[in-house]
Amino acid sequence: MDEPSPDTSQHILANAPMAVIITDDDGLVLWCNKTLATWLDCPQGHCIGRTELALLGKNIAVSQDNSTPANNGPFTLGYTPSGIQRRVVRYPLPPNDGQYTVCYLDVSEEEALRNDRNQLAQQLAQHNTVDTLSGLLNEHAINRGLEPLISRSRRYQNSLSVVTMNIINLDGIIQSTGQVAADKVIVAVSQMLRDQIRWADMVGHLSAGQFIFILPETNKVAAVALANKLVEQLKNFTIMVDEQAGIQVVACFGITAWTKGDDARLLMSRSSDAAQAARQSGAFTIEIA
Repeated sequence: MDEPSPDTSQHILANAPMAVIITDDDGLVLWCNKTLATWLDCPQGHCIGRTELALLGKNIAVSQDNSTPANNGPFTLGYTPSGIQRRVVRYPLPPNDGQYTVCYLDVSEEEALRNDRNQLAQQLAQHNTVDTLSGLLNEHAINRGLEPLISRSRRYQNSLSVVTMNIINLDGIIQSTGQVAADKVIVAVSQMLRDQIRWADMVGHLSAGQFIFILPETNKVAAVALANKLVEQLKNFTIMVDEQAGIQVVACFGITAWTKGDDARLLMSRSSDAAQAARQSGAFTIEIA
């Protein structure tokens, strides 16, 4: 098939559903199509002689020559009298005889859908309280449940302890037997931990191999007793990841209790730091902060 004639090419560019401009070396618009004029809500002649940066609006990064954008967007394409802001992606074509052709594709709808999806995902995450792998409470639920317990301790001086448990050989399990086996370990440990706590306690899975216990009406002595109980359970707990391979979990514990001035972030951070210190001391160490 022969290439389209110049008149046909001009007709295609003038009526293309995407915006098209042709600029000179200084970035000044020499020509634009009807679509660009429609998007900017102005006559085509009003676009001629303006810079490409002016069409794209303000506050965009520019390249070193200060005449073109530093990247291809998305950008907000100008500001129309009606206040509509159209989001576009820039597609520059190779230069020809000192002239530069740039196409703009409207991505406003795609960006709006992406923003709606992200907002919905955030809302769902806020309402979701269960860690999908372990079936235990997730970090959001732990934080939400811990706050009223701290308020109760502030008012009545009730005991409140937090225990962090880290599986310290999880990376080795992943390297030796794979991620699927490691996930089976998390599930099995979660089931065991759920069986060891009282109805008033909360247990959650915060990240890979990190578990947390919120223990209302519990002082440090009782929290240490629980940790020691879990140590004995884990030492005698073999997880079968297949018909032949069994894995023993090695863990460490960090324990802290509420004191005046603590909030949820401080309590959880202090417990996590204690668990990290226990990790340095070796298997099944219990560190009290």
